Amino acid sequence: MHKVVYQSPNGLTTDNIGINKLKEYILDQFPEYWYQGNGGASLDFYDGEINNKSLLILPNEEYGIYLKYLVLENGKVKETWLSLEDRLNLNETVECSEEWYASIGLFLPKEKAWLAIKEFYLSGERTNRIEWLDSNEIPEDGNY
Repeated sequence: MHKVVYQSPNGLTTDNIGINKLKEYILDQFPEYWYQGNGGASLDFYDGEINNKSLLILPNEEYGIYLKYLVLENGKVKETWLSLEDRLNLNETVECSEEWYASIGLFLPKEKAWLAIKEFYLSGERTNRIEWLDSNEIPEDGNY
């Protein structure tokens, strides 16, 4: 059995937050909900007692939602995958959380981001419904 731990922008954690509540935060309360706390959120996927995958959710009112998918091994990041919307717009960055800057090309429209968030919530996996970029492919002028 798996569980998903949600950490909200204000730092509160909820075990197995309902998928409809999560959808409401992403689609219906964007961007207002994200103005609280540091502005970002995360989902940690537990397979039994082990947290082996995390999804960071980082919004920007103008550009949408950037997702960062982490595969963990022994508590350390083994792989980092980034949502990708526009490969040609990776050199310019914008703030997406309190003092956290990311390449504009990584931001997805909120409806598209929701598809990836929902898949992660249900399975802990990266969806194939969006494009992902290995973090090593970010250009020198970009950031994640």
